[in-house]
Amino acid sequence: MSVKINLKEILKEKRMTMKELSVLTGIRPNTISNLSKETAMRIQFDQIDALCKALDCTVGELFEYIPDKK
Repeated sequence: MSVKINLKEILKEKRMTMKELSVLTGIRPNTISNLSKETAMRIQFDQIDALCKALDCTVGELFEYIPDKK
C-alpha cells in the first residue's frame, strides 16, 4: 500500500509556488517541500485542512491511495 501526494501537480495547475503555499497555510517551507517530493513520513490533520483550503481542493484530490499489487 502507498499513498501518492498530488501536491506538485496541484501547485502546477494552480500556478502557485511552494513559498506562496507556505505563506498561505502557515506550514513550514521544508514541510511543503517534503510533501511535494513525497518524502514526508506524516502530516497533521490541521495541515491537511490548511492545504485543502489554500488549494481549493479535496482530501481525495490531494492524496491518492494506491493498493498493493498481489
